[in-house]
Amino acid sequence: MCLHGGKACVSCFRLAGSGRFFVSGHETACMDTAPAALRFFSIKSTADHASCAHKGQFRKDRRTPYIVHPARVAGYVSMFGGSPVAIISAWLHDVYEDCTPEWFSLTDSFIAALPLHEDEQQEISAIVDALTKKNTISGKAARLSDSIGRILNAPPEATLVKVCDRIDNFLDTACRDGQVRKHYLVSTDEIIDRLSVRADLYGYEKAMDTLKEIRYASLKK
Repeated sequence: MCLHGGKACVSCFRLAGSGRFFVSGHETACMDTAPAALRFFSIKSTADHASCAHKGQFRKDRRTPYIVHPARVAGYVSMFGGSPVAIISAWLHDVYEDCTPEWFSLTDSFIAALPLHEDEQQEISAIVDALTKKNTISGKAARLSDSIGRILNAPPEATLVKVCDRIDNFLDTACRDGQVRKHYLVSTDEIIDRLSVRADLYGYEKAMDTLKEIRYASLKK
């Protein structure tokens, strides 16, 4: 459950000892009875949870609310044909990396309470974990390299979420200084080099081609 200001801003939890869910004041049957509705609810609830988690955070320009980034990434994932699991993962992909520790356990519980099959919950956790760069590793380049390695062993849609994440971050660096831009060129090349084969294998070539187009267009400036 996502908590904000002492109140629940996402009402979704499994009824103890049952296979049913309590959603915004209404008990629902197990998800097989209304999978589409519960998937939409899950995405909306995740957006609310991520908004709570990133409240008060801003992008590098110190003006744009941070939640704009996960929102855009989730939109790109949907545009490129990502499943509800991938969209949910996109909303949560920066929580464990950028939010305070209290949100780690809250997000673990939130994912476990989503009205989805257990294997889908596990897939979300695995994708988000793969995209989370480990602060225990020294150096940005090493952290990214480690994350890409874990993405290669994660569920396939981790690749799609990462490519969409990089599309948005790369576009966001357009007005940054030369050193930041140089770092993003180098790290984007690594993402392209290491994830292109997997993107083609699982049908995410349009997303990867978009990243390549954006990256190589920067050479013309």
